[in-house]
Amino acid sequence: MAMGWWANSQHCDKRLVQGNTIAAALTAVHFGLMGSPLAMSNQLVNVARFSLCQRYRHASIALLFAALAVIQGLLLANHWSEWMVVTAAVVSSFLLFFTHGFRLRLGLLLCAGLNITLSIHLLSWSGIIYQLVSGGMLIRSLVTPPPQPAIP
Repeated sequence: MAMGWWANSQHCDKRLVQGNTIAAALTAVHFGLMGSPLAMSNQLVNVARFSLCQRYRHASIALLFAALAVIQGLLLANHWSEWMVVTAAVVSSFLLFFTHGFRLRLGLLLCAGLNITLSIHLLSWSGIIYQLVSGGMLIRSLVTPPPQPAIP
């Protein structure tokens, strides 16, 4: 949780993405232990999505990740809350490859709202707390300007 919270508090897009890459890997383990193969595989795809989005800005890669999310849903989703996670994955596929700054954070806030539904369904208090605090941090970063560099 700490890594994701650190990432979501960053004003720098690069740090936001790098921190979320690590947080996604750790979250994959968490959801695997919670018994949600969809959420676990979704987080593993998130690791790849976060890793590649900073280096590549191709529509075909975003479409590939969106398609992977839908395929995961078709194969593994058993509850409407899991389809909310799939929706968040599709949205973030395009967000990460084509937006930055304010729009990226606004979209990630939407994704946090979609993702919390699965944590509620699984009664994962750590997931619920994570999404709520992350959402709060994203809101804070949306309403407060980034820090200005010190003038030497």
